[in-house]
Amino acid sequence: MLRNASNLKRLRVTHMLMGQEADLQLTSNYLESPDCLDQTLLMLQTVEMTSFEGSRPELLFVKLLLDCCPHLENMIIQPKSTIDAEKRLNIAKDVLMFPRASPKAKVVGAIIL
Repeated sequence: MLRNASNLKRLRVTHMLMGQEADLQLTSNYLESPDCLDQTLLMLQTVEMTSFEGSRPELLFVKLLLDCCPHLENMIIQPKSTIDAEKRLNIAKDVLMFPRASPKAKVVGAIIL
């Protein structure tokens, strides 16, 4: 989907459905592969993710977007309401350590509540 959306300015992901353990590993492997997204998303400025669970594929997707979006300004991550405070803190720590293509990129939202 992202490969055909080079003019995308805003991306909203409302829920990432996670499958079985084997599917999670395949998804993680794909997101870590060098050719997963072989282009930069020059127009993307805002990403909003809701019902975030902090799974490995979700975190890899966030990392990919931060790395491939040189004009990204806001990454809004709202964890699933059932996620406890410790898990929210771990998600925040992981996301804040990811490298960013944009010097303006900031992670905002309800990561730690």
